[in-house]
Amino acid sequence: MHQQEVHHLEILNTLCRNNRVRPSVLSPVWGAMGFALGAGTALMGEKAAMMCTEVVETVIGTHYNDQIRELVKIPDNESAKDLAQVIKVLRDEELEHLGAAVEHDAKQAAFYDPLSFVISNGCKAAIWVASRF
Repeated sequence: MHQQEVHHLEILNTLCRNNRVRPSVLSPVWGAMGFALGAGTALMGEKAAMMCTEVVETVIGTHYNDQIRELVKIPDNESAKDLAQVIKVLRDEELEHLGAAVEHDAKQAAFYDPLSFVISNGCKAAIWVASRF
């Protein structure tokens, strides 16, 4: 999973560079928060780490679907179609991670409901903020 995530980051960074898209000024914050979230849930045990993966990948899958829907609305634009295809591949790989997390007892994590609520809404807030800054 980790290698695939590193590869996803490389793809997205390349797309930003090639299309002259400015990354969020808060990217370092997102990196630190992602590390803290991953490390924190890992310290709680494997099920908590899998719960975190499940929740994050669910939010990311929804975000990618939203992006794909917007891209396919753009008429006669080959670049938008190509980008939608790249995002579909990334989304499908993220959803594989979600499936693996569920298979590894993500739903059995202690405090699943409150933790998943906080993580999900934190991810959604980060996406909202990143789209503006």
